[in-house]
Amino acid sequence: MARREWMYSALWAAATGLVLFSITKVEHWGLPCLMVLLLCLAGVQRDAAETPWVIFMPAGCAMLSLFYLIYSHAGGFWYQVVAWQTKSIHHWFHWNEFFNAIPGNDAAWFRIWQPEWLTQYMKAVYSYGFTLSYWVCVIRAFFTKDISKFARYSLAGYLLQVPLILPFYNTVLLQEVWYVQGTPDVMGRGWTPEEQGANSVNCFPSMHTSIAFAALLLAKRENSTIYRIVMTLFTCSIIASTMYLKIHWVIDVIAGMLFAYFCVKLADRIVDSRPFQSFAALWERIGTSLYRTIAVKRSADAVEPSNPETGGTA
Repeated sequence: MARREWMYSALWAAATGLVLFSITKVEHWGLPCLMVLLLCLAGVQRDAAETPWVIFMPAGCAMLSLFYLIYSHAGGFWYQVVAWQTKSIHHWFHWNEFFNAIPGNDAAWFRIWQPEWLTQYMKAVYSYGFTLSYWVCVIRAFFTKDISKFARYSLAGYLLQVPLILPFYNTVLLQEVWYVQGTPDVMGRGWTPEEQGANSVNCFPSMHTSIAFAALLLAKRENSTIYRIVMTLFTCSIIASTMYLKIHWVIDVIAGMLFAYFCVKLADRIVDSRPFQSFAALWERIGTSLYRTIAVKRSADAVEPSNPETGGTA
């Protein structure tokens, strides 16, 4: 590989590495989170496209950077949504008493056995699972070098879910199980009484469940056995934690699964459509053009040999 080609590849690799590092710092992923990510990357070559890295990198790095920017501002945006709901929204439906009256809907049977180690595990899974289950899929899709797969995970796992779930949250007032039943918050989030009332809303459907279940549905399509096993265990733990910790009602969880299925099917329709495939092909052509223009052509010009007999170029 010529020097300019090597520098071109190294530049994109460095840019991607910086974005990936920044992603891990948004919510301060520790060793357990990184281990989940690394386990899911095992066997990624079995699901990888044949597109060369130098062709995929411009589009891949641009999309990864965009998703990072959305992610880095998502927390503040979500709290703004909650604050706006508290001040401005008058929900059409109030389901606290109705859901609490349904036998078994509080998932009490899920908490018959509560050893401390399991409670700590569930709290950690719930805390990080909301975004980690999404990012594990997106980062792995990046390493498959497949723009369609990359977009499918991104759309089904988050980008479609947020705008489509807000109408439910703006019309249905349903609060977390512990709050409705007047028991302590198992997560120990340290909220004041006012914050408890404001922050325990947006339960139907469960978005922890919908993001995790969308990831599971898409992971089942992959060839890597390790990835499918890890994602099954991880996403099922996330869904279980919502009930174990008295946060979501059973109907919330079922609704979250149905919502996730809908988002996956909608993402399939979008990604498999002719306009999107044309867009993906355009990005590939841009990557190819950049590589040929910046790396290959200039590299060839720089090393064009001289003719030793005539003193000119060969």
